[in-house]
Amino acid sequence: MGKSDIEIAVLRHRRARIRELRHRQILDAPAVLPPEIITNMAQTTYNVATEGDINGFVVLVREDNGVRVLTEVTPQRNTILHLAAIYGHIQLLVHIINHELHVLRIGTPMPNDYQGLLLRPNSNGDLPLHVAAAAGNELVVNVLINHLEGVQDVWVMQNNEGNTALHLALKANHHAVALLLVEADQRVSFIPNEERASPLYMAAESGNASLVNQMLQNTAARFEGKSVVHAAIKSQNREILDLLLVPIYQNLMNSRDEEKRSVLSYAASIGYDEGVRRLLRFENTAYVRDHDGFFPIHSACRKGHMGALQAILQLCPDTVELLNLQGQNVLHIAAEFGKNEVVKFILRNKRYAGLINQKDHKGNTPLHLATMFWYPKIVHTLTRDERVNLGELNKLGFTALDAAEECMDLNPSFRERLTWMALVCVGTPRALRLIPHDPLLVPEPQEGIIQANEMPTAKKYKDRVNTLLLLAILVATVAFSAAFSVTKVPEETKFWYKPVALQVFVVSNTIAMYSAVLTTVALIWAQLGDLVLILNVFKFVLPLLGLSLISMSVAFLAGMFVVVGNQIWLPVLLAASGVVFLGMVFLLVVPFICPYTSSPPLFRYVLRYPFWLLMLTVWNDTDDDLE
Repeated sequence: MGKSDIEIAVLRHRRARIRELRHRQILDAPAVLPPEIITNMAQTTYNVATEGDINGFVVLVREDNGVRVLTEVTPQRNTILHLAAIYGHIQLLVHIINHELHVLRIGTPMPNDYQGLLLRPNSNGDLPLHVAAAAGNELVVNVLINHLEGVQDVWVMQNNEGNTALHLALKANHHAVALLLVEADQRVSFIPNEERASPLYMAAESGNASLVNQMLQNTAARFEGKSVVHAAIKSQNREILDLLLVPIYQNLMNSRDEEKRSVLSYAASIGYDEGVRRLLRFENTAYVRDHDGFFPIHSACRKGHMGALQAILQLCPDTVELLNLQGQNVLHIAAEFGKNEVVKFILRNKRYAGLINQKDHKGNTPLHLATMFWYPKIVHTLTRDERVNLGELNKLGFTALDAAEECMDLNPSFRERLTWMALVCVGTPRALRLIPHDPLLVPEPQEGIIQANEMPTAKKYKDRVNTLLLLAILVATVAFSAAFSVTKVPEETKFWYKPVALQVFVVSNTIAMYSAVLTTVALIWAQLGDLVLILNVFKFVLPLLGLSLISMSVAFLAGMFVVVGNQIWLPVLLAASGVVFLGMVFLLVVPFICPYTSSPPLFRYVLRYPFWLLMLTVWNDTDDDLE
């Protein structure tokens, strides 16, 4: 037998001896050291451990037969072995383990209830193996695995947060270390922590297909905690999904995530189109309802994922008829959640014409829902389709226009006004409200959507009256001053348009002046504080104030044409800039001054053009903007 064989035999003898000692003295010891044997780690010991100073360690073990260095801990109860594992000092780690073996073998007196370093947890419940795995030092973990060989259940030991060493390695993205731990014990792959996440779930979530494949080699695989299929879908890793979509794991298709969604609903909600197709081909769960009453096709519509929606309709075309618990079809859901592309897709397909005017349990059509949740683009899309019945009534007896005016706030927002304009422009009718108001039939409030029916008070409008009054006085003052600034056309002019510009200036300035004065007088009456008077004054003064602002802008432009010199380029520049800015003023003023209590035909046609231009400002019309 050669020298190397002798060393191997001695090493095996030492391992057998230490395993015997651990089983007799260590495994049955308490997890936390008794207070009487806990001491503060000396500075010298701490420096030796963090710096990997082997010579310093040799000096330390000569003191007190080397017992003290085995019992000292930091405030977090990290031993010298914890520190060596954290900082990756392999040689020091081996020296510490061999020293402990020597002390235990020769029978050196130890403190009562002494617990071996390899299995002694710190204050967080972490063994040296845990901290080494979290640090990602592959060589250190390999050394610890070799020395822990034969110790039962050490791989599945969890810290105070329920994490095994494998959990910590995966959390820190140390996949090479994780592979070592999986090879040591396959069982650890399926143990969930306090967050209900197993290492298998974490590996699938990170998209590590080779590690997932290694974990699934265990024939006794058990799936606990969070759904591993949901994790594979989240990572959108086709290889991992294929590993799970096999007959032996068919029960995984019944798993749910934290929101009680099925695997297909989750794939549809995140827009994983390829995953939707693979899931449907493996097992058809398109007809499985989620906890909230939505089917997978509804989840795709709610998030606006066209690819997932088309994949479901291609493989399961009749799912378009599925209704949620509120009796809503896919068009209802797309309209309620502001998914304009889904709405356009359904309207373009003649096979889905039956969905357009279908009512939910509250009698609301998709047009009602798009109106009450203030999606002007979707309202515009729906009202352009001739198949949409604009006069359809819900169970409150409201048309879409009635619903808009019922839900509209007393001080409407831009989205509310624009939605109302979309309905008015196409002549949406009103209906007599014969059915008493029932709060159970009103849609549930959506976060970010202003709900109406607030009790108005005169005090609420005081600041608004004062603001409008100040603006009206300012416009009147400017118009009055401008009347005496431009009085005649400069002499020696050679342009025919200057006399015309002077006439336009006089007329526009006069309109601005008198409109502002009338607005001022009306708002002074509103100061009396009567609520009915204030609301009626608003209907009168808002169009007047808008007219005065537009007239003042026109007067300014005309006045500039009068006073400029005889250059050719300057009038052209004024005309171009004037058209642009007057158009912007018109677009901003019209929604503010629109009287949303009436809609004569002439008003509808006039309103149509600024509405089309204003629609260009609504780039994205979804709930994501509100969030």
